[in-house]
Amino acid sequence: MYSFIKPRKKYSLDSFTYMWLGFIVLISVLLVAVGLYIDRKNRLFDEDLKNYKTMVTEISTEKKNIKKEINKYLQAHRSMVETKKFNKSIENGIKNLFSLIPDQIKINKLYLKKYEVKIFGETDSPKTYKLLLEPPLQSIFDKSKVGFTKKGENNYIFSSYNYIKRLENEK
Repeated sequence: MYSFIKPRKKYSLDSFTYMWLGFIVLISVLLVAVGLYIDRKNRLFDEDLKNYKTMVTEISTEKKNIKKEINKYLQAHRSMVETKKFNKSIENGIKNLFSLIPDQIKINKLYLKKYEVKIFGETDSPKTYKLLLEPPLQSIFDKSKVGFTKKGENNYIFSSYNYIKRLENEK
């Protein structure tokens, strides 16, 4: 038996198989490239995440410092407002105290403390003091003491000590 055609070489893999192998190699290369790309992006993301975390901690510490500063300023403002109120009440108290003093009585010295007032002055008689100034002082203060010293024929020097009782929780 003879054949009319010349035998061809037979390859172990046909062209369709080469095509499949090429496709598999191409897909493998693409998958490795995508994997490397994702790994790089992941590292960049991790670095950005670390940077953002440090920024967040810096911002939170800065926020705490700003809150402390705000609290300091608020406390100073409250203190200033309280001081202004206290000064205003003292001013009103002094005005009221001076409005109590009649023309017949002359004040030489006036000492003010939180719970006491000391008044030193002159009057023409102890009776004038006791009639004109002592009743208003006794209505304001819990305890009032006065002493007189004669100065000349018609003048008396007086020293008046007036106290307000402290509350039990104040010292």
